[in-house]
Amino acid sequence: MAVLDAQALSQIPSSARVLELGCGQKRLVPHSVTIDVNSNSRADIVHDLNVFPYPFESNTFDMVLAEHVLEHLADVIRVVEEIHRLCKPGARVLIEVPHFSSSEFFTDPTHRHAFSTRSFDYFVPGTDLNGFRYSAATFHKRRVHLTGHSRYLTRFINDHVGVFERRFAFLYPAHVIKFELEVIKPPGP
Repeated sequence: MAVLDAQALSQIPSSARVLELGCGQKRLVPHSVTIDVNSNSRADIVHDLNVFPYPFESNTFDMVLAEHVLEHLADVIRVVEEIHRLCKPGARVLIEVPHFSSSEFFTDPTHRHAFSTRSFDYFVPGTDLNGFRYSAATFHKRRVHLTGHSRYLTRFINDHVGVFERRFAFLYPAHVIKFELEVIKPPGP
């Protein structure tokens, strides 16, 4: 099951406190709290996601959804730290971003960042990239999934992500990466 697909979203319990970052004109989860910089969006709260802190208390949310928003923001590390602050221990964070090989990444002049399947490893204890200690925010990387090809090629790519990204990404570009992260932090008060 890929994150941010209709089936996964339909399984979110109505009791879960869900935050949608950069919601635009749609709401993925009917009972979520939505936030967007655009006053013409359908956001519950209008706020620039490049301005910290976000207008919520710490340890508020059971889940955060960020569908095609992180690539537009100035400081991905600060945004991930803010997501971590807002989430309860064990909260799920579902992220969808453009893959670095996607031509769609280069089409949108507001895109600032492209991502690889290892981009969030900086926040995942035990990974080689976490050793750089850019942030104290930590997550488990539960799932990562590349999309943009036939079912068979997608399966092959996801079974051999490292080889794909190092050798074949620009021959057979991926379009989107979907991440499922779980917040690691001590239980709140």
